[in-house]
Amino acid sequence: MSRPLDIGLNQIKSLLIKMGRLSMEALELSLKGFFDGEGTYVQTRAWSNTILILSEEVEDRATDLMALHQPMASDLRTLKAYIKIAYDLERFGRYAMDISEIRNRIGEWEPIPDEEGFREMGEKTKECVTMSLEFIETMNERLMWDMSKLEAETDQLYLANLGRLSESEEHSKTIIAYLLTIRYLERIADHASYISESISYAVTGKRVSLR
Repeated sequence: MSRPLDIGLNQIKSLLIKMGRLSMEALELSLKGFFDGEGTYVQTRAWSNTILILSEEVEDRATDLMALHQPMASDLRTLKAYIKIAYDLERFGRYAMDISEIRNRIGEWEPIPDEEGFREMGEKTKECVTMSLEFIETMNERLMWDMSKLEAETDQLYLANLGRLSESEEHSKTIIAYLLTIRYLERIADHASYISESISYAVTGKRVSLR
C-alpha cells in the first residue's frame, strides 16, 4: 500500500512533467516564430504564465508534504529537488516568452542570410530540454554526464554565434535580435543542466556541479 507521501510525490512529479512538456511547446513555438517571422508572443506568454502557476503549485504541495508527513532523508531530498526543478522549468517558459517578445520590443528585422549556426543552437537547446524531461521521468542520474556533454556543445555554439555577431555588419536590430535569442537559449541549456544536478542530489544525496 502506497504511503500518502508517495502519492504526493507522484502528483508533484506529474506536475513537473506537465510543466516540462508545456515549456518545450513554448520553446518550439518561439523559435519557429523567430526564424519564420511570425508573431507568437500571445501564445508563449499564456504558456509561460501557466507554467508559473504550476511552479507555485509544486512549491505549495512540496511544503505541505514536508510539514504533514515527516519525510525521511531521501524523500526530503526529492522534495527539495522538485522545488528547484520547478523553478528551472519556469525559466524555460519565461525565456521562450522572452524570445517571442523580441519582435514586439524592437520591431521587425532582416534575417541573417545563413542562419545554420543559430538554428543548430536552437535544436541543441531543445535536446537539452528533452533530456531534462527524461531525467524527471526516469530519475536516472547516470545520464548526468550525457547532459554535461550536450550542454557543453550548446555553449560552444553560443560562443561561435557570439563571435559571428561581433563581426557582423548586419543592421543593429538584426544583431540585437539574434544576440538576445542565443543568450536566452544558453540560459535554457544551463537550467537543463541544473535539473540533472538536482536529480543526482535526490537520488544519491551527493551534490555534483556541472558548471
